Amino acid sequence: MAYSQTVNRTALGCLLLLLPLMVTAQQWRTSLEISHPAALRLPDGVQQVMLVNNTVAHPDAPRGAFFTLMAASEMLEGSDYIPSVLETSQNRSASIYVKQLLTNERADSLMLTYESDALLVLNQEIVHPLRESYATDNDTYYAYVQGIVATHWTLFYRDDALRARTLIFTDTLYWENEAETIEAALSALPETEDVQSELFIYAGEHLAQRLMPRIETVDRYLYDLGKDDAGMQYFVRQQWEEAIRAWMAPQGKKKQEAYAAANCAVTYEIIGDLPVACSYAGRAIALFDDLRGADDRQQAANMRYYLELLQARMAE
Repeated sequence: MAYSQTVNRTALGCLLLLLPLMVTAQQWRTSLEISHPAALRLPDGVQQVMLVNNTVAHPDAPRGAFFTLMAASEMLEGSDYIPSVLETSQNRSASIYVKQLLTNERADSLMLTYESDALLVLNQEIVHPLRESYATDNDTYYAYVQGIVATHWTLFYRDDALRARTLIFTDTLYWENEAETIEAALSALPETEDVQSELFIYAGEHLAQRLMPRIETVDRYLYDLGKDDAGMQYFVRQQWEEAIRAWMAPQGKKKQEAYAAANCAVTYEIIGDLPVACSYAGRAIALFDDLRGADDRQQAANMRYYLELLQARMAE
């Protein structure tokens, strides 16, 4: 069994597929990508971002901080920011456990010298790999490596009334393996040096990810109004406005009206009009509530949950 870890790097592509889903009300499922704002937002106008080494070199990995800064820089190259790296450490202490934070004056000087709008200063980075193994109840041996990484950063940018902002991150990665002998279980795990390298790189990527919008692939559900559902025919062809007009037309029955309103909500979300999507979700809830059947109550509950998702997106 090859070693594994809890961090999965998966590329998300644009996806819009319709697949049948059998539930009490016949539905279709579509997947779409939604963008969440960055967890760490820099002020408007910040473009040139310099990543600064202000650490004491790790005794077992002298270039660990450089790997962290380069990993962050490489990831930010795909963003709205223009990154650069100052590899030479600004820290003159002798212990990795001693932080020497940059003064506001020193930060201003670096931004002026290197023509940067903001500094992300890595002040401290501690990595700790732990390797363990034991016999299991199945007469096999289980082995794992637990890697802990902790980083301390300071964010500076020009015209900041608060001057400096502290960022502290701690995370843990795991690698594991099970085999018939303890030697086999341990041999499939990465070496300590490889674990340390992965931790340093992960720390940089983790910081960069917080500066970038997060893309999430989500499932959305549409109701099947029957073989003469013109709205669904337009929807499959991604003719959103035509689909909405078809579903907004009188459907003849209240349940069909509820289905059509729910479908309009999803379509308005796809085209980016979240307030109108919320309005149609609310209309679908009211129509399902009026029907009062057991399945209608379930569909109303489903739409309330969907409405909460839409409202959460608007609140971002």
